Amino acid sequence: MDKVRRSLMSLFIAAAIAIPGVSVFAEGNNDIVTDYASPETIVAEADEQPEATEEAEELSNFEKLEESGRVSVEYQAYELISQYIADLYLDDTYTAEDIMNIGISSYLGENGDAALVALLKAALHSIDDYSDFYTYSEYVEYTNNLNKTFYGLGINMQQAGEYVEIVGFVEEGGLAEQSGFKVGDKIVKVDGVSVVGSSTSEVRNLVIGELGTTVLITVDRDGTELEITGTRTAVNDSTVTGGILEGNIGYIKISSFSANTASEYSAVSETLREAGVTDVILDLRNNPGGLLSAAVDIAKQTIPSGKIVDVQYRNSEMNYTYESDLDVAPFKMVVLVNGNTASSAEILASAIQESKTGILMGEQTYGKAVIQSTYSLNNGMVLKLTIGQYLTRNGNKINGEGLTPDEYVDNYYKKIDTSSYSKFDFLTPVSVGGSGENVSAAKERLSIMGYFIGNLGNDVFNVDLYDAVKKFQSDNGLTDTGVLDVPTQIKLKEVFEQLETTVDIQMQEAYKYFGGNVEDL
Repeated sequence: MDKVRRSLMSLFIAAAIAIPGVSVFAEGNNDIVTDYASPETIVAEADEQPEATEEAEELSNFEKLEESGRVSVEYQAYELISQYIADLYLDDTYTAEDIMNIGISSYLGENGDAALVALLKAALHSIDDYSDFYTYSEYVEYTNNLNKTFYGLGINMQQAGEYVEIVGFVEEGGLAEQSGFKVGDKIVKVDGVSVVGSSTSEVRNLVIGELGTTVLITVDRDGTELEITGTRTAVNDSTVTGGILEGNIGYIKISSFSANTASEYSAVSETLREAGVTDVILDLRNNPGGLLSAAVDIAKQTIPSGKIVDVQYRNSEMNYTYESDLDVAPFKMVVLVNGNTASSAEILASAIQESKTGILMGEQTYGKAVIQSTYSLNNGMVLKLTIGQYLTRNGNKINGEGLTPDEYVDNYYKKIDTSSYSKFDFLTPVSVGGSGENVSAAKERLSIMGYFIGNLGNDVFNVDLYDAVKKFQSDNGLTDTGVLDVPTQIKLKEVFEQLETTVDIQMQEAYKYFGGNVEDL
């Protein structure tokens, strides 16, 4: 049987095998212990072992396979027991393979899609770290994450005092405008809940939901409140941000490679070129990769003519070389990388490094140089399978090794300086509806620690802060009342003072490389 079938069998046994009256393998023991309690006729004949067959003799190879991690003890049990059944069962037309296939078929038939999905996930996970199997809903979530897609109204918002104001639309003339929203509308309520004093992230979290559902938005338009029903549609989060630092040094950060990343990069880089920027810091740290096509499209805008990457497949006739035909690289670059720079991010980084368009600065990258493709099945399930590998512009294989920076630079951590934060008085408890410096102090600390995602611009104790305080109390062994009492204030101070913040030496060194003054960052 091939390796995939062996992996499937292994999971089946781990989940389902139970042979009454037979004691199977202690860990590391390759002998089956027969322990028949009845019927007596079988006990009497137990010493008459079936003759070894070629298939049974081949089972001695399982020890080697087990040592390599490819065959489990449970799988060995399944195959050996199937052979015994085939040799002892009254009907001699069954082979061991027949019995194994019948067992798997019956198990799948009784347990349906859930068993099939579990088996296939185990099979694919055992092949490598990147192959996988998805149900329809899992695949929708996977593609949404890959493309940074969420379901919202398609409106661009920004803080305007105590209001969140609509400042534009993702799609001009799209569904949001057709629903009646206008630039300048101030959002007052979301589904009847007041959001005055809330942050853009708080309003965004209330607005997003399931595709096709509606949300009632109350807006203030020139002093008049209007109710508008918006329909949630697919919206893509940006994966590229950028700007110009002091000294006319450009900065571009790519968080991942999705369907819109190349066009987003084009827009940012065009802005830099129009401003006369020639030196750019490209930040690919903590970029897990994504679509190969997006990385290639950006490389075509970035490196001079020549090879970008070679992609090799099992069938060599499918091999393909991606190339750039750019006459001159528009920027000189420092590319920031670390141990979480992976896959498509490494393709772009290697092309820049090996074309001499720029240098890599930071830490050794992750080292994922294999490529997956997805295949849809009739029932909506999807197979993601590793089908290729890539070689860098200079023909280097980096899978499992990563890219070596031209300049190694490590960041370091230091304790947070608490002197600039609001102080607790350690006397006054505060609950929902209250206000004061204790509230500001709690918001600041809980925001840094990831508990509170909301507006830091006021000292009002709102429901979001109640949830954050309650979660913090639960995580730290306090009574989770949601009240900012004195024990909670003391604990917040203690935990916050132990936090460390990153000192971004990598960014500082990249900036200095182009002549920037670190004090200007």
